[in-house]
Formats: sequence, structure tokens, C-alpha cells
Amino acid sequence: MKTEQHPMRGGGIALFGNLRVMVVAALLAALSIVLGKYLAINLSETVRLSFENLPLIMAGLFFGPLVGGVVGAVADLVGCILVGYAINPIITLGGILIGAVSGAIGLYAFPQREHRWGTWRVYLPVMAAHVVGSMVVKTIGMMVYYGTPPQIFLVRVPLYIAIGLLEGYLVMLLFRNKMFIGELNRIIHRKKEGVKMTYQQALEYIHSVSWKGSRPGLERITVLMERLGNPQNSLRFIHVAGTNGKGSTCAMTASILQQAGYRTGLFTSPFIVRFNERMRIDGEDIDDRELADITAYVKPYADGMEDVPTEFELITAIAFVYFARHRCDYVVLECGMGGRLDSTNVVSKESVALSVITGIAMDHTAFLGDTPEKIAAEKAGIIKRGVPVIFGGAHPPIGGEAGQSEVDPLSCAAVIRTSAEALDAPYLETDIRRLSRVRTDLLGAAFDFGEYNDLHISLPGVYQPCNAATVLSVVEVLRAQGAVISEDAVRRGLEAVRWPGRFEILSREPLLISDGGHNPEGIDAAVASVKAYFGEQKIQLLSGVMADKDYAYMVRRMSEVAVRVYTVRPDNSRALDSDAYAAVFEENGIPATGYATVKEAVWAAMDAGQAAGLATLCLGSLYMYGEVKAATQEYHKEHGGGVS
Repeated sequence: MKTEQHPMRGGGIALFGNLRVMVVAALLAALSIVLGKYLAINLSETVRLSFENLPLIMAGLFFGPLVGGVVGAVADLVGCILVGYAINPIITLGGILIGAVSGAIGLYAFPQREHRWGTWRVYLPVMAAHVVGSMVVKTIGMMVYYGTPPQIFLVRVPLYIAIGLLEGYLVMLLFRNKMFIGELNRIIHRKKEGVKMTYQQALEYIHSVSWKGSRPGLERITVLMERLGNPQNSLRFIHVAGTNGKGSTCAMTASILQQAGYRTGLFTSPFIVRFNERMRIDGEDIDDRELADITAYVKPYADGMEDVPTEFELITAIAFVYFARHRCDYVVLECGMGGRLDSTNVVSKESVALSVITGIAMDHTAFLGDTPEKIAAEKAGIIKRGVPVIFGGAHPPIGGEAGQSEVDPLSCAAVIRTSAEALDAPYLETDIRRLSRVRTDLLGAAFDFGEYNDLHISLPGVYQPCNAATVLSVVEVLRAQGAVISEDAVRRGLEAVRWPGRFEILSREPLLISDGGHNPEGIDAAVASVKAYFGEQKIQLLSGVMADKDYAYMVRRMSEVAVRVYTVRPDNSRALDSDAYAAVFEENGIPATGYATVKEAVWAAMDAGQAAGLATLCLGSLYMYGEVKAATQEYHKEHGGGVS
């Protein structure tokens, strides 16, 4: 099956038949002519300073050895004709080899592992091209055709080492530029006859009725990725599963890797405000145009399948293409549901640096099993043979809360440990005992962990230091694998992380907080945070849940801290009716009112909170976050006050 070649893979792509590549190749050849024939600096009769080889190297790295070689040949031959130089076949061969060697070695000829940008993965193809083409072949051409003495080799070697180092640095800067790489990929991958989409059309296609429901299994995503050329195999993943804490753990890990200088992809779900949040590189969401372009590229492969992918499988494929095209050093990959049969589990053991399971709780029981041990076994399905796994949920619940009694962290740990041992995968547990001097408030937390003193995170919630402890354990494993992550990068990464909807202050006056707790363990953590921050003072609660959740348990726990409840129905087909939800609170002795819209509930809660001096916690489903935030902003536009 014909698959599209990704840029910078060294294998090359078709030059002819792709008008965009031909145009770029011609421009690079022209640039080489200008740099070599018109802008060179003659140091002597036989030595000159020129950067004419940089466009040839760029052609090789961007498009592969075939295109690099053609650009090298065209640049030399046409340049000689234009300037009136005699054609020297050996020097022409040198130009061909510069483009071809750089492309053959190529950045994608090496598996992306723990190596940093700007080191040998950039400089090796550049320097190899100069050694073969500039120092050896072109020097021979000068000696054969012009009678240049062999001593010229001693002059050209240091000159081209210096030029190569500078050119390597320039190439590195280009590859680090997200906008440049995005435009390059659009040139390469958008074929003239291909389907084009607008951003809105892409979203409508992704969310269209043909992508129905949750259908666990790897058959469809495996076929789709094979059709796309398995771009995920060129990436390096930190694969994260778990019932709660996945998002925060992923966000902190990605932030630290970014601060350490790695180009870092982040794949999470669900999105909070905009769909683009689901796939990010170095903290920036995928832009509308590129999402549309990649969706248009993936669409014919998905549509041509006999058993079409689910929505989440399609999104996963789009993300993999996106991260591969931008040549991410690491991708922090969050499972959608479960692990064993989740579409993200299509990644191979060769591509996974580390597996992480944050914790186990009762959720999605219809798909994952009706006991914590069964759920743990499903999560453990992401473990790969020989690949280390960290379990962050082997400690008791946060804040000493009793929580849901049937979830025994030790029994879940035993399941995951057994799975790891069966696959010869090193098993590690987050050691919460290394956490000390933990201080948390509504602005974040400070704590010590092992040799780290006075670390800070801006994420509130008493559970976040435990998530951070798991992340710091991840850092230790990556360092052992060769990753260069300084203590300063760790500190800056933790301080810089932002993760909306996790005990986030949306309004300070009146105080309104949003948290995405939506299952028993998440509710336990939220209740513990309320008790830690507000003591004996009760709060107002604004909540909406899915009907398939254990909302009776959630109501019992939330009733411990709520003085009044405003219920809503989240914008989801699985959501529980607001009046029915309110009735459950009433049965537990807590006054509750159902509202037709989130805006009505938010405004009512903020009015009452302002009058009574009570904080409001919006809890129960991340699907509400966007509406809650918008309603809060509208309230302040109408009434004044402070939005965080």
C-alpha cells in the first residue's frame, strides 16, 4: 500500500509529481547558486568562504537523499552555466553527495530517543555531508581539474568544520521553529489533487454521526495507522493511564520536558474549551489550519476502511500524524479509557520510554470491569515488555479520607506488579514517604521531595503534590535512560504548569472554583481539598454528572461540605437530568435546585454566594467547564467583580 513519506526521514519522497516539493527544491537550488556564485567571499585564489551547501543539506534533510542529490546537481550545473564556469563533473558529484548524504543519514534515520536538540542528531548529517562532499570529493575535483596542490586539503578541513558547525546550528533553529515546520509539512503533504477542509469542516467530520460510541479494541486503530505509514513509530512516548490524576500528571511531565529543551507533544482528553487543546506541542494547541489539513489527509484512509474508526481513534491518528510531522522528542500520551484496548495502546514497546499508571478507582465499570482489580488489570494493559512502569496509586487516599472502601490500593498494586513481572518490565511505585513539608492553599502548593527542597506548583488541590511526586519519579526514570533534565528545568516546569478545571479559581469575588472530579475517588479528593482550605465552613455546590456514574456515593460525600446545591445537566447525552440529581441531594438533607442551563445556575450561585459570603465549588464533570467559565465571565461583565 502506498503511504506518504514524512519529511526528514532520510528515505526520500517523490520529487516529480509533487508540484509543491518541486517548487521548494527549485528555490533551494536557486539559493545555493546565489550563495555560491554571487555571495561567496574569496579568501585566496583557491579558497573561498561560502554557505552554498546549506540549501543542499536542507533539501536532503527535508525531503530525503533523492531530492537532496537532485538539488545539488541542479545548483552546480545551472550555476556554472549562469556564471560561465566550466563544468567540473567531480565537483558536481560533490554537490550531489552533500544533498544525498545529509538526506540518507537524516534526522529520522535514527530512532528518536532521549537525545537533546542541537546535539549529534542535527550535526551528524550536516558534518557527514561536508566530510564526504566538501572535504573529500570537491577537493579531489580541484586537484584533478585545476592542478591544486594536495596541501589545499589541510586548509579546507578546518574551514568546512567551522562552516558545518554554523550550518548545523542554523538547521537546528529552523527545526525548532513550530511555524516553519508546520508550513513545511503543509507544502509536502497537501497534494494538489487532495481533499481540502476548513477548520469547521474538520470538526464536523471528526464529530460526525458515523463515528459512534466507545468500541474498545485495537483492530481499527492498527489498520488506520498502517494505512498512514505508522507515524507513531517515529516518536518516543510516555504513556499514561489511570482513573484520576492523568491530566495533571501529563501536564506537569510535559512542562518539565519542555523546560529541559525537548520538543514535547501532549495528547489529552477531553478538551475543556476548544477541541485543539487535545493535542499540543510545547504548550501550544494545534492551530486551526493544521488541524484541518491533517484531518483532510487522514480522512480518505479512514473512510476507506471496512470497519470505520471511532471518533477517539480518529483523533488519536490525527494526533500521531501531527506529532510526527513536528518531530517531537517526547510525546506525553494520555489514555482515553482503560488502557489495554484504548486506541493509544497501538504504540509499540520500541516507542515507549515509560508507562505510568496514576491510580485506580471505580469508573467506566461497564467497559473495564466491576472490581478495582479488574480495572487495574485493564490499566496494566499499557505495560510493554521490558519497559519500566510507575504506579502512582499504591498509597492511601489523599488527606486521610476514607474514600470508597472497596478500592484497596495494595491489591491494585499487586495486580499491576504481577503484570509487569510477566513482561519483565521494571516496576516502580511512587514513594509518597519522600514528600514532606507539604503546604497547600488555593494558589497552589509547596513541598519537599527527596533531594528537592521547596518545590512549587501552581495547581491547587491537596492531591496535586502526590501527582507531582509521580512526575518526579518519571523524571528519575528518564534521567536513568539518558535524558538531560536539570533541577532548574524541574523547578521551572512545575511552576509553569497550568491545567484548567482542577480546583481552578474562576472568580475571586464572589469566590467560584471549578474542579473536574467526576467519580468517587475524584470526589474524595475534592472534598478533602474543601475541608483543608475552608475548615468547618460549608460551601455552595454547583454540580452536574453523567447518569452512569455512582452519583449516589458522590452525593453522600459532597453533602459533607455543601450547604446548598445548584444542579445542572451537562451537555452530553449520558448526563443525568438536573431535577433528578437535585432530588438525590434533597433525600440527603441538602437543599438543592435544578436549573435548565448552566448559566442560570452559575448566576444564581454567584448572587447567593455574594450575599452570604460563601464560596461555590463547581464539581462533577469537565464537560461543564467551558459553559461555567463563560457564564462566570458574563456575570462579571454585568455585575462587576474579579475574575481570576
